[in-house]
Amino acid sequence: MVETKEETYHGIWFLPNSQITVMGHLTVTDFIIELHLTDPNNRKLSEEEAASVNEELRYPVIYGLGNYGEKITLYDCSGVIDIFNAKLMLYGDEYYSAFNEQKFKILGVHIPTFDGWISSDSFFFKNSYKSAGFSIEYTAPEKLKMALSDSLDINIDFECFQPSTENRNKITLHEFALVNFIAKDAEGIHISEFMKYLLYFQQLVSFLSKDGANVSAARVYTSVEQYTRNKFLGTMVYGGVPFNKFEYPLQDRHRKYLVSRADVDDGLEAFFGKWFSFAAEGQHILKLIFLDYFFRGAFDENNFLNLIRVLEIYHIYMFPGKLMPDTDFKIKLGEIIAGVPDAHKKEVKEHLAFKNELNLDQRLTKLFSEVENGKLGFDYTYDETFKRKVKQSRNYYTHYNPNLKAKAAAGEELEALTLACRALINYLILKHLGVPKEVLRKRFEYYIESSYYSNYFL
Repeated sequence: MVETKEETYHGIWFLPNSQITVMGHLTVTDFIIELHLTDPNNRKLSEEEAASVNEELRYPVIYGLGNYGEKITLYDCSGVIDIFNAKLMLYGDEYYSAFNEQKFKILGVHIPTFDGWISSDSFFFKNSYKSAGFSIEYTAPEKLKMALSDSLDINIDFECFQPSTENRNKITLHEFALVNFIAKDAEGIHISEFMKYLLYFQQLVSFLSKDGANVSAARVYTSVEQYTRNKFLGTMVYGGVPFNKFEYPLQDRHRKYLVSRADVDDGLEAFFGKWFSFAAEGQHILKLIFLDYFFRGAFDENNFLNLIRVLEIYHIYMFPGKLMPDTDFKIKLGEIIAGVPDAHKKEVKEHLAFKNELNLDQRLTKLFSEVENGKLGFDYTYDETFKRKVKQSRNYYTHYNPNLKAKAAAGEELEALTLACRALINYLILKHLGVPKEVLRKRFEYYIESSYYSNYFL
């Protein structure tokens, strides 16, 4: 999480368990925090390094003081000899503190263009005389405030900065949501707890927009008073990016959303609450979904199989259960095994061990029943024919049995099957979040799934 593409800090660095201070420079980019130590006397930096030059060294914390008095703390550092990578960096007054001692009251982050989820008419263009050009007024959406948990609130404010420029033909407006996670405890909470909620929020925005919810700045504050004095002068947090590690230029963002705030207006707090609960418990599901969103493979078979995994695991998450109670199944299995010759008991027992689990057919049947009338718009029908084709294709591409090839989907048919699976998981999650039935019906009436992947070439 950085404000600029690259920053370099020159100064002196203090290594733990050592009296040595070493000169060096720190480079911070969107992807790395890298410290290069440049000891002018070429001294050994520690006895540990002298013992084994090529072994990786780990420091829980390294402190630095820049040439201009910048106070820098690096956490979870690893490297060899004189080059170290850090996973997290604090830039500011919170200095000389161990990571597990760091507690803050507020974490504030900037999420670009999130006001589009709230309102599509934030900007108002005011015509004027030709000689004067025109003016633009920004009307910020109403602030959002709600509880995320017993220990944390979220406040979302909106800002828009127009940079000074003499170019009247092209003006870039910096438009962003200022998202603040506020600890209810007077002492604050640990930064790792804040990061967890930041991850969930980024994932929400990216799921809704099919776009990268990159954080352009992150700051922590020890008190509400510190934040009130200047909300742009907290201790900067670099690194530790919990989700997105890729850049989407603003001009490439379509600013489209699966649903908008107006669609869930009456149940906004419940919508957020369900998402944060889902994100906390179902990261394994979300990671598969975002793998498909942002890192989709070149092979249609892999994309299809990944989405089938998503649907199966989502069913397990939403509808946990088995064919019969475990105790009953154990009795039944015992009765079957009792009649098997001793030479084959182990083999049969292993073969039947998971027969109490629901199969793909049963899971799909339940998921399809969640779709109103079994259809999404004009293009996607979830019936027995569709289910049969999904099963036949999954079995073929998983086991690759030549005897199954004739019944498996391929080419355009497989692509259509994959698109329908993507539409289905989007629908099911929105329904789980409490989006009203009439909104879902309208949203998916003319749903063209691929048009919402603004940063993936088809």
